Amino acid sequence: MRLDAVERRALLRAISGIPTEGVYLFGSRVDDARKGGDVDVLIFSGAPAFELSRQVAVRFFMECEEKIDVVVMNPRALTKEQRAFLATVQLERIA
Repeated sequence: MRLDAVERRALLRAISGIPTEGVYLFGSRVDDARKGGDVDVLIFSGAPAFELSRQVAVRFFMECEEKIDVVVMNPRALTKEQRAFLATVQLERIA
């Protein structure tokens, strides 16, 4: 997992206290051999996706001015497209 100490702390603070059933890193930051890339985070939660995504992104950016993409999915109501997406990505659990 390619998160430095500042990014990791910012991410853990950003997700602190939010209703989640799992938080995962995906994308280029999962591959230690790659360089650069934004922080891609997948949150499994039944909370409203847009509000939760925005809340986490804002909290993260307040601590770490790094680009972050936050995807929120309800694990009990995955769409066909979401299942297909999950089948193609490598996930690394953060929390």
